[in-house]
Amino acid sequence: MRRPEPRAVALWALFAWVLAVAAIVAASVDRASGHTARAVTGDGAPTPLLPSREVIEVIVESGASAQQITATLVRRGVLEDPSRFATLLALSGAGAQLQAGRYELRARTPTTEVLRRLRLGLTAELLVTVPEGLRLEEVGAIFAERRVFTTAQWAAALAAPRDEPFLRGRPAGATLNGYLLPASYPVGAGATAEEMVTAMLEHFGNEVTPSLIAEAEGRGLTLHQVLTLAAIVEREAAVPREQPLVAAVFLNRLREGIPLQADPTVQFAVADPSNVSRFGWWKRDLTERDLEVDSPYNTYRRRGLPPAPIANPGIAAIRAVIRAPRTPHLYFVAAPECDGSHRFATTLAEHEANIRAFVASRCGG
Repeated sequence: MRRPEPRAVALWALFAWVLAVAAIVAASVDRASGHTARAVTGDGAPTPLLPSREVIEVIVESGASAQQITATLVRRGVLEDPSRFATLLALSGAGAQLQAGRYELRARTPTTEVLRRLRLGLTAELLVTVPEGLRLEEVGAIFAERRVFTTAQWAAALAAPRDEPFLRGRPAGATLNGYLLPASYPVGAGATAEEMVTAMLEHFGNEVTPSLIAEAEGRGLTLHQVLTLAAIVEREAAVPREQPLVAAVFLNRLREGIPLQADPTVQFAVADPSNVSRFGWWKRDLTERDLEVDSPYNTYRRRGLPPAPIANPGIAAIRAVIRAPRTPHLYFVAAPECDGSHRFATTLAEHEANIRAFVASRCGG
């Protein structure tokens, strides 16, 4: 067999390197996009902190070109080889997708990681995900578990005065429960509880826009009422597609003067630090005694909405309340399929039949 010429070997090596780089780029950057520099609404794998290397702050200005951004990264000492970064940009076509922001990077950060973070707007290495439907105490515990700050610092930050316009309609004494929008948040080195509360409220303001609030008011609902009901919907509807229907049922019951009879409100009412270690913040198996607890949050005993949100709903639940469909349904119960879905009913007789079907199912015993 004829031996290949040295030039051919070199070309094949270069071709193999390009393919490898392309594969790395595809794995690194083909993830959910559309994230902001302050809050990332999709899941992303957080990069572990590397405390042995100094954090370098890099400011990417809005409207900066890929070439300008590359020059900044080199000048600040993040990149050593601008040609490799330029090659990644060319192969991925991500040059126009780099997001502005104040980034915390480190010297000699892998080129693919720099590109991933700039493309997704991950301004900090640590990404903390706050799921939908959690109480303020649970949110604080997440940050404490990640060693960002303590629960005591979180509580102090929550108690500080706030001047965001959308908070002015809160009743006197109401907490920030319901107003901290769930998302995945980049957390910078040395981030404080005050900064995280501000970031979460800022994200809320970006998503719950004045036009959305006006839309709610057009349906006769204040923002506080929307969030109070959305928090219940978030806890009740395990299947996201059912959130609008669950919201519609509750709105119908409110109009008819029928108690909401929502278990999550009772779970909120009976939870306190003395029994959380035993039952958690959301007691799973409520007793008849629990349903009789004397609390403004017990929607089995009290008509209307509770005085404030029981948790922090996601933007989908908020929109589900504001844009709930017109429906005659007044009841729902867990479906016998045991998949988290519900069966909806208009009459009490239909509802009782649905209850019997659930009780007879494998998950209703």
